[in-house]
Amino acid sequence: MDSYLILLRHAETQIGFRDHDRKLTKKGKSEGKKVAELLVNKYQNLRAISSTSKRTMQTSKFITDLLPGLKIDYLKELYLASSREMLDIIYEYSTYNKNIVCIGHNPGIHHLSLSLIKKSQIPQDLEIIKNKFPTSAMAVIKISENNWKNIYSNNNKLIEFIT
Repeated sequence: MDSYLILLRHAETQIGFRDHDRKLTKKGKSEGKKVAELLVNKYQNLRAISSTSKRTMQTSKFITDLLPGLKIDYLKELYLASSREMLDIIYEYSTYNKNIVCIGHNPGIHHLSLSLIKKSQIPQDLEIIKNKFPTSAMAVIKISENNWKNIYSNNNKLIEFIT
């Protein structure tokens, strides 16, 4: 059975508030619900981790509304984490989990997605990921050989990039 890492950037937010406390806009709420539906309809056996910011917690709630039994750990370490910090946290969670959803922020989530795959092997229809990782975007990465140790290589495969 395949193992997937699903990287999800929080939905669109308001401006003008303290960064950690920014909330989703009306558009962000709509987009967040849509991406949550796509996620839960396609992937099972999920474990989720999320930053503690208001916007990532709101985004993650759309997923738990559809999957009430889903366990989400809210980690302050994910708030504005670098790609390497995120990678180490994800690896810690991989021991007992088949598929992991990480809800976070740019630039870390974008840099992480690019570090896990070979840019030369990105399918042409998904090449937008090379340039941006917009709000509510979701990257689905198949872990090489279904072995989470391979998360530290760039031999994993980008399966989907939904914007």
